[in-house]
Amino acid sequence: MRVNARLDEAHSEKLEELCRRTGRTRTDVLKAAIDRYYAEVSGQPANAADVLARSGFIGCAAADSELASDYKGLLAKTLKRKTGDHR
Repeated sequence: MRVNARLDEAHSEKLEELCRRTGRTRTDVLKAAIDRYYAEVSGQPANAADVLARSGFIGCAAADSELASDYKGLLAKTLKRKTGDHR
């Protein structure tokens, strides 16, 4: 389907900027915008992060606040306890 749309100057500049930044055509940018808006209106998640956020998976666990920096040491201790140190 061919679409003819009238954009004010501000929206026209935004569209052109999106095309420049992404290297995509106007058609591709408009299709992506329609897909995102459709997902928002219909309640469908736009991407995997949205799916996980809506499911409650993100943020569902509790852990030590230093886990990201200490995980290797903690994993080594757990494996040593579980398997014994046979090295």
